[in-house]
Amino acid sequence: MPTALEFAASFVRRKPNQTEVAELHRLREQDLAALATKDVITVEDIQALEWGVKFEVANKFFDKCDASAKHALLHDQHHGVRSAAALFKPSEKPALPAPAATSKPVAQATVSEIASVIMNGEPRIATLHGLTTAAGIEEMIASTHPTSLLERAEAFIAGFEGDDLQEGVDQLLADLRAALAPIR
Repeated sequence: MPTALEFAASFVRRKPNQTEVAELHRLREQDLAALATKDVITVEDIQALEWGVKFEVANKFFDKCDASAKHALLHDQHHGVRSAAALFKPSEKPALPAPAATSKPVAQATVSEIASVIMNGEPRIATLHGLTTAAGIEEMIASTHPTSLLERAEAFIAGFEGDDLQEGVDQLLADLRAALAPIR
């Protein structure tokens, strides 16, 4: 079975058709899967890879590469590979502790509690929109939180409450209010 590099080389200077592109993507995934299982990726592992696979290695597994492999990716002939290697940021996904058998349900935090944690005692913090206060953080959270959307929907539908021509409004309002009660 050919590697992605061998298959891509068969195109020479012509544009591959859809079937060939799909096969190239499949071969890239196959080559990447073989590397993903390794603890350390060496320069020998990446030398025989097609640029698309090298890009994925630089983008996802740069931290698994040894020094010579990192150097090779940072100086690869393809600009996409070099960029992915230079911009690599390891994912920081801390392992969550296993819940205790006797753990109690966690109460949902309010928007102001979340803003307080984000602010960490500071009067202002830097955001993409400049310096922001706790009130600004609360506003950002509220604007993107589904609660505000549900509250607006409730207010709109409440305008039809008691209207005999609108079937199901009372039940819909009851359902919305029941969904909002625990998160208010």
